[in-house]
Amino acid sequence: MAAVISTLTNFITYLNILYEADSTTPASTEEDYLVWTELANIAISLWENEEGVLWKELFVKLADAATGDKTVTADDYSYAVPTDFKFPASGYVWVGTAPNATAFRILKQEEVQLFENDTGNWCYFLMDTSPTLEFNPNCELTTGYTISYMYYKKASKVSTGSDTFEMSDPMFAVYYALAELKKEEGDPLANAIATQKLEAMKTRNVMPSHFQQNRIENFVEGGFGT
Repeated sequence: MAAVISTLTNFITYLNILYEADSTTPASTEEDYLVWTELANIAISLWENEEGVLWKELFVKLADAATGDKTVTADDYSYAVPTDFKFPASGYVWVGTAPNATAFRILKQEEVQLFENDTGNWCYFLMDTSPTLEFNPNCELTTGYTISYMYYKKASKVSTGSDTFEMSDPMFAVYYALAELKKEEGDPLANAIATQKLEAMKTRNVMPSHFQQNRIENFVEGGFGT
């Protein structure tokens, strides 16, 4: 039966079978469990930061985030973003409720100084140690309106047995950890399998679905053109 990995418990179970060749997994307080968990998190970090790849699993909606400001408050033009926020995933922030929401164009930080006296609908993400969403202080915001945008999140780490992996094939993490544990033995097989798993995820990440259009959209302010 093929391995089905989704949680840290699954990861520990399969890694134990491959490394120790027995069915008795270490308890969560044992050194092996703790070390293997850290190896899983290293694998997650390597996956998250793979050069040139934006993983589909890490594109999320503000509405689904546990943190971050989601509504406009009176006389406030600065809003907290989710704690897992990495960078915006689209060119607009929307304020209000569809189909009557207003689009606020996202500027780059360095462009803001060019719009000091502008009253248009624009905003930017201030990417310091505590990122915030900053709206044009000269524009009009309606108190109570919903703020919505897509963003690219930081990958979640695992620590407890029920924590889940976000990557589409967590067997990459299993074989990465196995390769690290067997490094001194000079066995290249686990590392080769881990590399293959990562490459396969990269391929799937860019594959379009059946009948999915693959063209450049003709986008105009406020919606799509024809």
